[in-house]
Amino acid sequence: MMTSRFMTALGRLCLVTALAAAVLPRSAAAQYDAEPYAIGEMHTITSTVLGEERRLIVGLPQGYEGGSQHYPVMYLLDGGGHFHHTTGITQFLANQGRMPQMIVVAIPNTNRTRDLTPAPGEDSERFPTAGGADDFLSFIADELMPWVNDNFRTADYSVLVGHSFGGLFANYALLTRPEAFNAYVSISPSLWWNDRSLVEEARNTVEQQPWSGRYLYMTMGDEGGDMLPAAAAFTSVLKASPPEGFAWEFVWMNDEDHGSIPHKTTYDALEWVFADFRVPRNLTVMGVDGLQQHFAMVSEKYFDVDVPENLINQLGYQYLGQGDTERAIEAFELNVEMYPQSANVYDSLGDAYDAAGQDQIAMENYERAYRMAERTNHQSLAIYKANYDRMTQKLAQQ
Repeated sequence: MMTSRFMTALGRLCLVTALAAAVLPRSAAAQYDAEPYAIGEMHTITSTVLGEERRLIVGLPQGYEGGSQHYPVMYLLDGGGHFHHTTGITQFLANQGRMPQMIVVAIPNTNRTRDLTPAPGEDSERFPTAGGADDFLSFIADELMPWVNDNFRTADYSVLVGHSFGGLFANYALLTRPEAFNAYVSISPSLWWNDRSLVEEARNTVEQQPWSGRYLYMTMGDEGGDMLPAAAAFTSVLKASPPEGFAWEFVWMNDEDHGSIPHKTTYDALEWVFADFRVPRNLTVMGVDGLQQHFAMVSEKYFDVDVPENLINQLGYQYLGQGDTERAIEAFELNVEMYPQSANVYDSLGDAYDAAGQDQIAMENYERAYRMAERTNHQSLAIYKANYDRMTQKLAQQ
């Protein structure tokens, strides 16, 4: 039973949109208003397993607040260095319909070598604090993950991402607790560790591993020493005895180095893991029924997921672009039914009724979008108000 004491959130991690202050003298920059732009939340969790407090940075998907949708979770090692670019990747790919929206839980380091490495063996003198991977994995799986599930709307799907020693840890987690995560992203893993002990462990156990339904995406850059040979040895084990139902990929990124490889790997890995999530660019090929059937398949393969709001919205506007207002209204009505707490779905439905010449119904939907956005100071409030004002004026002139 978990007995850790958890602390409340300490504050918000903010990216201040004050570009003017960076390029103009203070007197000139003072003329511009700058507001904080939050990209994550900072939390602290007290771990019984590790005997210390751990900071966390949590990135929530767009539209999380006020919604009811559940999201898969990425657990990101070396979180202090990789949080910013990783949340950008997840948001971009989700907006392009290439993966689901995702919660990112980044774990900054305290004692990196201790936490991310298995028993050091011959490396004990060189790395005297090493060997805490079991405790750190227990912290993540037995303390952190339950806390995340209790405090956020999570789906039953998780991804572990680690670089260098973090990649070594990802491979170790796959070998020792494969049920902990659904997908493992191992970036330039230090599989040379302890005379390639994980390679030997894989060779001895791979045929008995319960890896069905799991994913491993592993990369290596243009790096020296035993980095590439050790990774190649690990993949040779997978090639010789591939576990049934286990999907894996190894990519040698010879144009990347040890420092540059995390960004590209994370992007490519997420596209690969969620390859079946993607839909055609021309959504009218599928239509409303096709989209629903597609995401029924996605739910069976990954986790329960509804057709995303943004994809239904795109479908509706593609129909409007073709002059098919009837099907556009059908699509936007579905979005209203599925996402009634979103102001945008009513504004889009107003556009469809506007195009169909049904001004009164258009005005009613524009007003609902505007009033909802007004209560939450929505970022598109000005657009919704302009549509409402325009339709109100048009009706008054009739």
